[in-house]
Amino acid sequence: MTEPRRLMQADVVIAGSGPGGATMARELSRKGKKVILCEAGKYQERFGYSPFLLSMLDNFGLTFSKEGTWVMRPKTAGGASVVFCGTAVKPPAWLKDKYGIDLTEEVDELYEEVPIQPLPDSRIGPAARKIMQSAQDMGLDWNPIDKWIRADKCKQDCGLCALGCPTGAKWTAREFLEEAKRNGLELLLQTKVDRVLTENGKAMGVRAKGPSGWVDILAETVILSAGGQGTPPILQRSGIHDAGQGFFCDPLWFVAGPIESQGSYFDVPMTAGVNLFEDGIMMTDQGLPPMMYSSLLTLDGPKGWASLPRVLDYKKSLSIMIKVRDGLDGRINQDESFSKPLDYDTWWKLNKGAALAEEILTKAGADRDKLVTTTVVASHPGGTVRIGELLDKDCQTEIQNCYCMDTTVIPEAWGLPPTVTVVAMAKRLAKHLTIAAEAKVAAKGAA
Repeated sequence: MTEPRRLMQADVVIAGSGPGGATMARELSRKGKKVILCEAGKYQERFGYSPFLLSMLDNFGLTFSKEGTWVMRPKTAGGASVVFCGTAVKPPAWLKDKYGIDLTEEVDELYEEVPIQPLPDSRIGPAARKIMQSAQDMGLDWNPIDKWIRADKCKQDCGLCALGCPTGAKWTAREFLEEAKRNGLELLLQTKVDRVLTENGKAMGVRAKGPSGWVDILAETVILSAGGQGTPPILQRSGIHDAGQGFFCDPLWFVAGPIESQGSYFDVPMTAGVNLFEDGIMMTDQGLPPMMYSSLLTLDGPKGWASLPRVLDYKKSLSIMIKVRDGLDGRINQDESFSKPLDYDTWWKLNKGAALAEEILTKAGADRDKLVTTTVVASHPGGTVRIGELLDKDCQTEIQNCYCMDTTVIPEAWGLPPTVTVVAMAKRLAKHLTIAAEAKVAAKGAA
């Protein structure tokens, strides 16, 4: 390896600026810590158009498992929050019941700081209403979902959340990054962490490569927040070879069909839905931008190609997303390639959801003969460095003072949006580190 050209120093170094990394940066910089954060992506600022979305995705969005499943991996300042749909789900009960991690205080803090709540009636679009009414008529508990969205800034008939919110209505981790920068955070863009530097089993910092070459960043505390696919390779190169063995990567697909009025494309995505917890199926309204719609059909082979003309109906199509809870299988490799097979149980869930979606859409006025089901895509991979296996309750690895804080830490497949859980976990870890640092100072003073 080329010798590092530079040497930098901080109290804390963080790899990755998504919800976990940005929250850690904000919380610790508030406490006066000198924080350096390395982000492999850029700080793109043009939102609302598919071509600009591609610039925020790893490999321009062309990231596939060994089995061919498409996984869109954001690589930009703020991470996945920049292009997520702004859907908020509170942490699962089993996190407290089985693992002793109570995030009640941190979730309450978060809901006070950020306007997380269902959209008001005035911002629920006509397509979402049609779908919700049809689902409720079928007896499904289909209701508005909490959103990380400021309704007063949300533009009517916009629906561009997943392309980067152009109005600033949607919360993203960049808000925490900007606050941390005001507190002294040094943000190194296009700088990718390669490994953790260690001595006698203790983290001493990280080695990273940026626009000016290699750099060693020395720090007492290392936080790895490079995402479900980015954190495991760093740990593998640092000697923790079981990182990335088994993970969840919630598979999803869409069922859509034209109606004689405005479609889901114009609505805030994932306005309302149902969580069929026992089955491991989540269903919500969600329209598709034409570029993504055509891509998902093209990737589906001859069946999808035959449906490509339906893309022309996107402005008048009702669309439902079916997302399912999968298992902890697959593998993230050191070169960041990955394997993720879809087993029988996963396909059963996807097909049950699709059958329900067809019934809902038909009841809402869509022509059953014109319904289209896309190929499968996967979202928010996690569980790659799990609490209870490679991490303790405080998310510390076997390398002392080296912590993980992103979707990697979630110990079980969940099948629901993880952002609230990750931010709350980051708040909890920041408190733990602050208390530990204060105790260390007090001990030194007593000595």
